[in-house]
Amino acid sequence: MSRLLLLHGLGNNAGLWSAATSHWRPGLGIHAPDLPWSGDGIAGWRHETDSARHIEQALAAVDGGPDVVVAHSFATLPLLELLCRREAAGDPVRLAGVVLVNPFYRQRAADFHWDEIVPMVGNFPQTVSEGIRLQSGARPIEPALQADIIRKLCVWIGPYGWLRFYEAYLRTPTLPVHLISTPCLVVGTELDTSAPASDAHQLTARLPRAESVLLPGVGHFPMLEQPRQFTDLVHAFLDRSLIRSGLAGDTPAPV
Repeated sequence: MSRLLLLHGLGNNAGLWSAATSHWRPGLGIHAPDLPWSGDGIAGWRHETDSARHIEQALAAVDGGPDVVVAHSFATLPLLELLCRREAAGDPVRLAGVVLVNPFYRQRAADFHWDEIVPMVGNFPQTVSEGIRLQSGARPIEPALQADIIRKLCVWIGPYGWLRFYEAYLRTPTLPVHLISTPCLVVGTELDTSAPASDAHQLTARLPRAESVLLPGVGHFPMLEQPRQFTDLVHAFLDRSLIRSGLAGDTPAPV
């Protein structure tokens, strides 16, 4: 049985993948843990400086190891750090493939500008609101209650939580992503106001074994907006990755 490990972004939780549940193919092992940067766990995480170790722990917690890891938004940053760290140490993570959804990445330190910091902070509540609205599905949350949830989550994440994200983003030009030998699918979305599609393009250009796709008419949460399209993309990439790796029909090696 093939196994997927799904990694959510900052302030989300395993519920991020709820709309896709009924669209995964039968027999596929889905592992979607709540990570330390979930809404409930941020208080214990926001002062840490090594989120990559939590990704390594999530990999090790999957019995037999995952075949493909799917990371969204903030989770793409510590995952890339872990992959680079292990490649540089001569001990690459054993995966058939990685899917990086709405990644944050810039090639040059000079591409970060002082004037963009305030707009990025200001845009964060909008992204939180988008996620809450999409997860509520057919049962929309009353506007006043939604506004209260957004405010409390932003306060809970706080300056330290947001800075953990931004610090990781600032480190991306220094990551030796050219060392990553794992096949990668980089997914950008046309309407994402948080992780611009240009970041996905830059990352794809730097990864040695990458393919990319841009989803039109979709924002920061394609797994919630277009779950069928999203799972079809992952299924197709999983199949290609297993064939390339020689793991199709076999039990993958430990992480």
